[in-house]
Amino acid sequence: MKITTYFVDVQGTLVRRNPKTLKSQLIGGVKAFEKIRGAGGRIYILSNAPRLTEEVHKDLLSVGLPVDIEQIITSAQVTGEYIAKKFGPSRLYVIGSDSFKQELSKYGHTVVEEGADVVVVGIDRQLTFEKLNKAMQLIMAGAKLVAAGMSRYIPEEKPTISIGPIAMALAYATGVKPINTGKPSRIMYTYALVRARAVPEESAVISDDLEDLIYAKRMGLATVLVLTGATTPEKLKASGFQPDYVVNNIDELNPW
Repeated sequence: MKITTYFVDVQGTLVRRNPKTLKSQLIGGVKAFEKIRGAGGRIYILSNAPRLTEEVHKDLLSVGLPVDIEQIITSAQVTGEYIAKKFGPSRLYVIGSDSFKQELSKYGHTVVEEGADVVVVGIDRQLTFEKLNKAMQLIMAGAKLVAAGMSRYIPEEKPTISIGPIAMALAYATGVKPINTGKPSRIMYTYALVRARAVPEESAVISDDLEDLIYAKRMGLATVLVLTGATTPEKLKASGFQPDYVVNNIDELNPW
């Protein structure tokens, strides 16, 4: 069956981010996007970036990737909408950047320091013991625990700890399982399919992360592994998982 919709990961697939400057460097994607569009396909960016959508869009444009802001789907968007639908407008204690907090506020939530209904975990490059301890106390007092992704690390120039380990630290301390609203999860992939008005059988996920692809395949989407980020050929072989396609760089992709 012809693939009509491509959901494309960002970090390690399209760009690599410098952890010191936080600026992105292009890995590939310009040629791939041209080929996909030339074949009549649609492209959606699928990112675990817990940031303002406008910032993600600006970063992609800055490295020369031609995308519209409507094509960007982030875990921040999914998190904000999921909490609003599941729990209503909520008081959130957020482990994350000011940008992430601003994105969540778009969905009617209020960011608080005390009395939170939900603890939300994103990326906080200034994470402290005090922040983590407060989050634990709020969860023990009854707050829900939501993680905007469960990836172990970010494939930057040097691997950088990601959302998953922070969320799991809180889960271990409190006994409360985090609700994963980012990749890979049924919540995020379902959101993406609904937003794109697409069906799994005619959609594909392109990523450097095996866990993204394993979950995508479980939901019936086609999978393309890109070997520019978290997964090496050795890791792929050891995993026992077989993506539908494996390419060294996303620009080697031939739409089907």
